[in-house]
Amino acid sequence: MCLLIHQPKGVTFSRQELRDFYQHNPDGFGVAFGDGQTLHVLRLVGSEKEIIEAYQRQAAGRECVIHFRMATHGAKNVDNAHPYAVTDDIVMAHNGVLACGNPAHPTMSDTWHLIQYVIRPIAEMSPDLLFCPTWGQMFGNLIGSSNKLAFIHRDGRVALVNKASGTTHKNAWLSNNYAWSSPDQEYSGWYSTTRISPRGAKVEPVELDYTEEAIEGVLTAYVNDGDNGVADYVLNNPDLAALALSDLYGCTEQEALDWIKDYNGEAIAALAEMISDEAPAYAYH
Repeated sequence: MCLLIHQPKGVTFSRQELRDFYQHNPDGFGVAFGDGQTLHVLRLVGSEKEIIEAYQRQAAGRECVIHFRMATHGAKNVDNAHPYAVTDDIVMAHNGVLACGNPAHPTMSDTWHLIQYVIRPIAEMSPDLLFCPTWGQMFGNLIGSSNKLAFIHRDGRVALVNKASGTTHKNAWLSNNYAWSSPDQEYSGWYSTTRISPRGAKVEPVELDYTEEAIEGVLTAYVNDGDNGVADYVLNNPDLAALALSDLYGCTEQEALDWIKDYNGEAIAALAEMISDEAPAYAYH
């Protein structure tokens, strides 16, 4: 579900940290900053080595916004790497899963749709509004605390929406503590967001009995804290999360458990996306 970073001047992430960010979010990379005259934007999809070199060349020690993408909507390509252009002077990056999905252009992300149909019309009428704290608070409430936005202007301004829902590391702001190996995580073993074994690794069969608690639990987590709530639910209740995944996706319970065990970052994103779509129906289930 991506990692969005506001890096202050003088901060540089280590190769080990960058490797960790990339391994959790390998589907796109971007950096943006304004120097007062020009808006500098770099977006690419590449290898770990290419991403680290790009960061060191473009972002190290500089105040900027950085984005590592883990795709939930849209194709995995440069067109969907963040940040996206809003106007000639402003770009925007996003972390989270938006309820709008990607209905108009299936190959484009939910973020692209938000910009195309909501953010850009606002910016064209009043670009400074995007950097107004009052507007940011209002819009943050509208999209929910699990969604974070960063706006970057060519004059150097940066505005964060739902900043309070993020965390800090090395004096930088990071949008979450689940899409990287955050020291704030309270999970261990295979309850971590790190892939710990190759796909197809043998897992001993388990017997799980279906219960409404699975759907009700993940739905409650989503309603209370959006994607962050779903992440906590999956990591703390893997058996129940597997039941919810198997019910919503039509896979077996064992397949769902394997998914959570081997690729739980993907499983969290998939469950959050599906439960956001199904929430109205399951609210009365």
